[in-house]
Amino acid sequence: MRWMNVVAALTGAAALMMLAAAHHLGGGDDFDNVIVAGIVQLSAAAAGLAIANRGGLLNEISGGLMLLGANLFAGEIYLTSFGADNGLRFLAPIGGAAVIAGWVLLAFARPGEKD
Repeated sequence: MRWMNVVAALTGAAALMMLAAAHHLGGGDDFDNVIVAGIVQLSAAAAGLAIANRGGLLNEISGGLMLLGANLFAGEIYLTSFGADNGLRFLAPIGGAAVIAGWVLLAFARPGEKD
């Protein structure tokens, strides 16, 4: 699943960039929120890279849910933490639910399944 490999790698890079930016900008009151968002994003990126080497529809759906959810969750937290007044606060819980759903679905996927 080449697409998942690319998205997972970019997700990991984005998380590291946002964590570094938050640190270099002095942390601030929302620094803990940025750390949580970064951890969720990095975890999903690592899982996505592992799942990208597996075949099967359930693996692909679970990896996609994790990556999409992590990026929605973290993106909203980054926007809010860096001072954007956005109307997108609903994205964090939707993203978080998608990440959780991806992990649960992964429990039912076959580890050795190939396309």
